[in-house]
Amino acid sequence: MKIAIAKNGDTVSEHFGHVEEFLVVHVENQKEVERKIYATPKGEHVPGAMPQWIATLGADVVITGGIGGRASAMLRAQGIDVLCVKPMSIELTIEAFLNQNLEVLSDQCSHDHSSL
Repeated sequence: MKIAIAKNGDTVSEHFGHVEEFLVVHVENQKEVERKIYATPKGEHVPGAMPQWIATLGADVVITGGIGGRASAMLRAQGIDVLCVKPMSIELTIEAFLNQNLEVLSDQCSHDHSSL
């Protein structure tokens, strides 16, 4: 299983569509076996581009602080689970995920997307 974590420095990013990096953690038998940071593609924020790019990384799960309904639906349509969590450290997020006690909030962010 591969988990793509939207990151903002050492914490989970509050907004999926505007992150500059994702940490992809490869997990087998509830243990981390590999991790790699990927810079997101540069360019204009085009709806649908990020979910397609995440799929090319082989992600099974996306963890983010928030995500719009359209991006969430696009990820789910590709078989990728979406978990929204409160912004916290990446290390605590991975530990909670592996211990199966990650507190999942909603599957979408709550801010207005009309101005983004």
